[in-house]
Amino acid sequence: MARIAPVNAKGTRDFLPRDLVRRNRVFSLLRETFEHHGYEPIETPSVENTNVLEGKYGEEGDRLLFRILKRGESLEKAARMLLAEADGDHSAAALSRLFSDEALRYDLTVPFARVIAAHQNDIVFPFRRYQMQPVWRADRPQRGRYREFYQCDVDCVGSRSMTVDAEMVAIYCEVFTRLGYTNFVTRVNHRGLLNSLMAVSAVPEDKRVATMTAMDKLDKIGLDGVREELVKLALGDASVDQLIEMIGLSGTPQAMLAALRPMVADSTEGVEALDELAEVFEYAAAMGVPTERVSFDMSLVRGLSYYTGPIFETVLTDMQFGSLGGGGRYDRLIGQFTGRDLPCVGISFGLERIFDTLSEQDANEEPATTTQALVTLFSRETFAHAFALARDLRAAGICTEVYTEPKKLSTQLTFAKNKGIPLAVILGPEEIAAGAVVLRDMRTSTQRAVPSADAAAQAQALLR
Repeated sequence: MARIAPVNAKGTRDFLPRDLVRRNRVFSLLRETFEHHGYEPIETPSVENTNVLEGKYGEEGDRLLFRILKRGESLEKAARMLLAEADGDHSAAALSRLFSDEALRYDLTVPFARVIAAHQNDIVFPFRRYQMQPVWRADRPQRGRYREFYQCDVDCVGSRSMTVDAEMVAIYCEVFTRLGYTNFVTRVNHRGLLNSLMAVSAVPEDKRVATMTAMDKLDKIGLDGVREELVKLALGDASVDQLIEMIGLSGTPQAMLAALRPMVADSTEGVEALDELAEVFEYAAAMGVPTERVSFDMSLVRGLSYYTGPIFETVLTDMQFGSLGGGGRYDRLIGQFTGRDLPCVGISFGLERIFDTLSEQDANEEPATTTQALVTLFSRETFAHAFALARDLRAAGICTEVYTEPKKLSTQLTFAKNKGIPLAVILGPEEIAAGAVVLRDMRTSTQRAVPSADAAAQAQALLR
């Protein structure tokens, strides 16, 4: 039989216990933080109807959807029709017959909008929700970018108050601080301000997307590089100069807002955007967000087309690793399902990048296993005592593993060390005769004998 190469599909990964211990700790920290802020969990199916997903992410996003083929007889019939009718012309229309009207979800935001529309009579608004589930994108795999990955979203629907937008900044700050990061900042901008910037700078409608795409490259190519990109768009010197002046602003958010006001004074949308941003920064400060953890960045654009207000992106300040999270206000997306707009703001955490950076930076010393104690086995005569001791340890809340068979003590201790188990509980014939147990701390290679009756309490104390 031919040997099968044990290789992952592109853009996917396996996770061993050491990986999952870290991941589950992060998941637990996120859930705890979200629930402390009043957010509740939901889940949605992996498969969505294509009419739910299509047209929400722009052309590039639609191209990255993992579409589902028709099944059984339907697939066979569609394939035969394709061969018979396409006559070598594999057009999109012909190929589409192979696919069902379903696809794997691309993100969690659009399915969330569908949930709100479907269950709006069962939900109390304003509604705060969080969701942590895998999503799929037919993307080109690269560092920090995968085809299958977990996404984590936090959203509040039903309020236009900027207190909720500021709360998103505060949640980012709390999560990344608790994870041990000391080198992050949440960049803030406003889509309404960007629209106003395009108008007051006389950027033609058909060049606005390309203009904002160039602006979004500021952190990669610098101000001079952005100027070159804008010149290539043939915007005119006056437009380019004004755009560069605006996106080149720096300083405190308050100083930048003050500098921008005269520039957009004739734009109602621009003035309203500045007012909303002023509230976001004010409320974020009131929520305890340090000034060094939030910045006003005129070059921040965010790619998705459904944002309508403040937008956010959290990045590391000492390495080029892409964003660790992003989001914003999207007051019109849910209206595509309900027929009436519902205000909503939300953020997403780039979980895979978070795990990668934690691993690279060794920001946290993680245990390699969930097992806390290993009970040794010496002979069949010790089995009953060993299993009873393991029950006592588990009853005390200690995750306990019993070695599978009698072997040399050194072999069992080596197993515990290699697996990263912090405590070995040694129970041989001599210990049983003496009514004692030996607790060996594998981290310090020290041990002591304790009465059997005190073994669980003493083990708890060692593991604290």
